[in-house]
Amino acid sequence: MTLYAIRHAPGTSSEDADVVDKSKYGWEFLKHAVTLWRLVDNARADQIEAIKDRVVRAAGDNEVRIETEDLCELVRLLSGIEDAVVASGVVDSDWLVPPDRLEELAKLVPAMDLTTERSLQSKTSALAEVMVNAISIRNFLEDAANAGCVVVRA
Repeated sequence: MTLYAIRHAPGTSSEDADVVDKSKYGWEFLKHAVTLWRLVDNARADQIEAIKDRVVRAAGDNEVRIETEDLCELVRLLSGIEDAVVASGVVDSDWLVPPDRLEELAKLVPAMDLTTERSLQSKTSALAEVMVNAISIRNFLEDAANAGCVVVRA
């Protein structure tokens, strides 16, 4: 689902807001980040999921909105995932997975693309691709917070 960073005048609805930026796969990338944190820090993954669950519950039948406080907290929680995954030895310093661990990790990180016709060497980068997605959503949320936006899911 697409995430939109929006800015609107107080008292107006999201329909009247200016779209500052969008992340076409932002909600999925947030899920990717959670699966990465599960590899190295379950508590952090739980904190991210708690924010996601809370904003979804709060929305009810309305649009899901991530307000500034939650944006800042998500950015904090998402920061450092790449360093943590490298430090844990899941990937090497070039973000490559040892070929003998690909299948095991694919069960833990379903977003890893091991199903398409790729060489084994290319598949060793599959986790790095998911890491880039996590960095992308962190940057999107950080930019939105810095621009004074809220983020809505559509």
